[in-house]
Amino acid sequence: MFMQNQTKEEDGKIMGTNCYNCMYIKKPETVTPKELNDEGGIDPKNKDELKRAEKADLITLPGGNKSDSKDKRFCDNPKIKMFVTARMCCAFWDNTRVKRPWKKS
Repeated sequence: MFMQNQTKEEDGKIMGTNCYNCMYIKKPETVTPKELNDEGGIDPKNKDELKRAEKADLITLPGGNKSDSKDKRFCDNPKIKMFVTARMCCAFWDNTRVKRPWKKS
């Protein structure tokens, strides 16, 4: 079974496009079950966060639960700037090793 809280790489391969594989993610911090939604993500806490989340299409991936999220991490993307879990992803997901055939190295 794939571990949702897996961090950056497994055997040099990026595994999935959840927040924890993104280049904007910071160090883990303690999360409490109270902070998590039923799928193991963190919902926006105020109108400003809600607007940023909507613009970024910041989602909680389906099929999980609170026990899947062992910690939270801060997303330092200027358009996000909020805590996320490995159960989440957004339209600004990126990694320095992503291959984009339309861009020359």
